[in-house]
Amino acid sequence: MKIFKLSKYLIALLLLLFVGVYSCKPKERIVQAESELEDKTNSNLFEDILENEVRYSTFSSKLNMSFSTGRKVLNSRATLRIVRNEAIQLSIQPIFGIEMFRLYIQPDCIIILDRMNKRYVQETYDDLNKEYPIGFNFYTLQSLFTNALFIPEQSNVLIDDYRKFRYVQSSNNYRLSGRDRISDIDYSFFVNGNDQITLTQMYMPAKKYSMEWSYDEFSLVEKLFFPLEMKVSASSEKINLNTSISLSSINFDESLTLDSSIPSSYTKVELKEVIKLLADKK
Repeated sequence: MKIFKLSKYLIALLLLLFVGVYSCKPKERIVQAESELEDKTNSNLFEDILENEVRYSTFSSKLNMSFSTGRKVLNSRATLRIVRNEAIQLSIQPIFGIEMFRLYIQPDCIIILDRMNKRYVQETYDDLNKEYPIGFNFYTLQSLFTNALFIPEQSNVLIDDYRKFRYVQSSNNYRLSGRDRISDIDYSFFVNGNDQITLTQMYMPAKKYSMEWSYDEFSLVEKLFFPLEMKVSASSEKINLNTSISLSSINFDESLTLDSSIPSSYTKVELKEVIKLLADKK
């Protein structure tokens, strides 16, 4: 059943992200042309990137998501809502705008609601860290969705944090690289001449886990340029997924209320049970 498989692939992607493990597009876009690179010091580049990032209290967008496992491609609409530094809610609506799946994340916990099977996962990051050196948290995901720099285990990034990165300038991009000492995840940001992140990479050699999150179509949205196209590739030893995300109807700083309630009829399952189920399915 397509809806079941879509839910399965989406859960798998989110698990890969966390444990190492089409609304119409605008008819007219003002797309930003890419500027040539300038010679910059590490600190100057870092400051320019932070200055160029979106400043917002809330963020919302409609999404068109396409999931590929190498054999099949499945599509779904979705809605993303973020209350900065407080909560992220991703609602998946494969048919007729009916929510089939919800991911709700706060800085201290993650909740996964499976509407089809009436079950849920609720885990704190402390519990997750006992079993998985995740190196990936609420602030990381918030930054990835909003095209921003991040440092694992930090809630924000300051200008002086440039010292935590190795800096290389090539003929077509700047590259900032660092390592999370707790999880041993290597992460890199590739930056264009407009001081925009065009690619974020994360790699954990010991677990054979990797993730790439790329950005394209930087278009004018409410007086600033923001990527309307994102692609995510995530893989571990047993799962490989590619996801394309098209954003539309983007809004900043509107009043948002996010719902983290869990229906009393839902059955709680452990995250490791869901991982095992997904790993066992072909």
